[in-house]
Amino acid sequence: MHIWLAGKTIFTADANGDPIGPNIPIPELPPSDYGAALVKMFLSLMAIIVLLAITFWFLRRLIHSKLRRGSGNDSIQILEKKMISPKSMLYLVEVEGKKVLIAESHLEIRTLHTWQQPQEESPNS
Repeated sequence: MHIWLAGKTIFTADANGDPIGPNIPIPELPPSDYGAALVKMFLSLMAIIVLLAITFWFLRRLIHSKLRRGSGNDSIQILEKKMISPKSMLYLVEVEGKKVLIAESHLEIRTLHTWQQPQEESPNS
């Protein structure tokens, strides 16, 4: 008697039913309850999608607040910006008490003019 699995002999017995040759274990069959396995897989997939959405939302919010706030050093401030053409902008920037007019185009960024802030006089003078 021969028992075949996937084209290979896994069990051979003599006329009395005693095994002949190596004893190869027969693999277990998968569970017949596919509905529970499908529900588990679906819930796992939903949990992963929810975690990815929460991570995306958190990172987007973190980056947005970081860009709005800057690095915490307020020595550079954009006072005003004006679009001259679709590819050109003017920026009025204050850097450590100086006002700087900057032109930006798709080719370069150029400083046009710098104003020195007048020194504030003390009221005792």
